[in-house]
Amino acid sequence: MSTLANSIKTKLEQNIVDWRLAGVSKLPSERALSERHNTTRVTIREALRLLETEGLIFRENRRGWFIAPPRLTYDPSAHGRISFVDYASQQGFKPSTRVLSITRSTTDKYLAAAMQTTIGKPVYRINRLRSLDARPVLFERIILRADLLPDLEQHDLETSLHALLRKAYAMTPEKAAFEISVSSLPDDVAEHLSAPSGLSSLKFKRKYCNQHGIIFEYDQEYWRHDAISVNFGFSNS
Repeated sequence: MSTLANSIKTKLEQNIVDWRLAGVSKLPSERALSERHNTTRVTIREALRLLETEGLIFRENRRGWFIAPPRLTYDPSAHGRISFVDYASQQGFKPSTRVLSITRSTTDKYLAAAMQTTIGKPVYRINRLRSLDARPVLFERIILRADLLPDLEQHDLETSLHALLRKAYAMTPEKAAFEISVSSLPDDVAEHLSAPSGLSSLKFKRKYCNQHGIIFEYDQEYWRHDAISVNFGFSNS
């Protein structure tokens, strides 16, 4: 990490404050920034990546660098009690969900162990992309016990999944366990989030059991790290 890159980063931080107040969302090109600061594009990229690591700016493939918008305050422990749509809307965002795929398969030994069931149980695998103000911020991999949720694919899966389970299947989801880690975005996830491959993300793993104590759902979520602020205890439910 060069001293010059740190110096440019400090100057850009003040620029970002001014640009945000002026309603500017996109940064000048790397070439323009290198000319403005009389340095190389290599040094400019180093400064930009420092800002990216701190979540102040973000990249979109083939579009350039942007000022990160306000973050969603997110309480992982409240997930399931209040929907993504509700808590995002309550914070002034316009949320949306898109189902990318839904397929059927069966549990292998690893998934069977994770869901505390037997090998060969039928499951649904659902991939969803969730956005705030039309910006993709969250990729979900959801695995559900198909034997407990027949004909699930016939329902609208772009709404609250747990609300659907309560209404259509008389199932009361309850939290079983969750885990948070820092992870790099897999290539396919990065593509859907319009992010560079390998970008750092916050990864959440969750298991849900129903009112009978049976684990019916196993999730993995990849969040853009610049899109959320994790705050346990935040809930409007």
